[in-house]
Amino acid sequence: MKIVVLGGAGAMGQVVVRDLVESTPVKEVVIADYNEKLANQLKDKYSNPKVSAAQADLRDLDRVVTLLKGADVIVNSSPYQFNLEVMQAALKARCHYLDLGGLFHMTRKQLELHEQFLKADVLAVLGMGCAPGLTNVMAACGAADLETVESIDIAIGCIDFIKNDQPFYLPQSYGLETVLDEYTKESMVFENGNFVAQRSMSGEIEVDFPQPVGNKKAIYTLHSEVATLPLTYKDRGIKRVTFRLGLPDEVHENLKFLVNLGLGSGEAVELPEGKVTPRKLLAKLVEKFPEVTGDPNNCEVVRVDVRGTCAGSEALSRLETTVYSHSEWKMGAGALDTGVPPSIVAQMIASGIIRDRGVLAPEVCVPAQLLFDELAKRKIYMRKISDRSLVQMPSKVVAGMKG
Repeated sequence: MKIVVLGGAGAMGQVVVRDLVESTPVKEVVIADYNEKLANQLKDKYSNPKVSAAQADLRDLDRVVTLLKGADVIVNSSPYQFNLEVMQAALKARCHYLDLGGLFHMTRKQLELHEQFLKADVLAVLGMGCAPGLTNVMAACGAADLETVESIDIAIGCIDFIKNDQPFYLPQSYGLETVLDEYTKESMVFENGNFVAQRSMSGEIEVDFPQPVGNKKAIYTLHSEVATLPLTYKDRGIKRVTFRLGLPDEVHENLKFLVNLGLGSGEAVELPEGKVTPRKLLAKLVEKFPEVTGDPNNCEVVRVDVRGTCAGSEALSRLETTVYSHSEWKMGAGALDTGVPPSIVAQMIASGIIRDRGVLAPEVCVPAQLLFDELAKRKIYMRKISDRSLVQMPSKVVAGMKG
């Protein structure tokens, strides 16, 4: 079993690599990255003969195709803007493909390659990190309990236990560029059977997540679950799909303030001293802050509420996954639940457990129970709660539940 991790020296790619290295069925892991020096440093860290490193420049796709020849699966953890190019390389190499998501619009473009992947007899799984990815499979598990599926509401809540006195701080699992996109781009929701654009930072509600996360303000953000779940459950009566993100309170308020000032913009501003891009200026200023020392210490809760009918009555199936930072790997909760699922699913594809072909969303082709069982081996636990009595509650009211 040979698996290539593109962007393998990056923050999320390193988690994928770590899990693959520790998985016995995997015989070869290729850390492919534009930064060959970092890729080799990561390879040397493992001192494991099954790990190799390679330089991968996405401007030279022929070289990427050559790199993929003989590989079972490529896990694409490079920036989502390159997803289509990497998929074309996978097609040419006849290599199975999966990525960590496409921020809705890219995912919709990727779905158009379905027939090409069918013809090449290979599979592409779109968005197989935590969100999208784990969230999609949780939704499928909830939908399996119901006869009709009216709505799917997804929310993620985070808490960081590290105390610091910096004026601006992000948990170690999050990159500034990523969260600025989440807070500045128009989000998409599926309402009354239609895709609807929402302004950035809209839809804010209070969500009562299980402890230790607790109450969190959560906002709509642009996510790929909203691109695929309405298509998957079109014939089951789906009318609403939403995704909300709840970052630690201080981070949320700081981001809102900075974005409202215009510092999240990628458009250059003319000053007497010359042009400056607010987002680049902000990134440069943040770089001056001292790095937070110590191991990650945080928690993330992933919640998926699936509403519909069961035995002719309204019903709710709620699924929650709680993730803590990994003390041995020294990785935060957000990195762990994003990097481990693609490793597991890549192994399912390479081993033949998943035999589907074409371009598919995780809820269509990933066996839920097998994924949850593998996650549990890594101390990532999902629980399911079904309760018909909660269906009358509005989506913004989330009661504490015991399962």
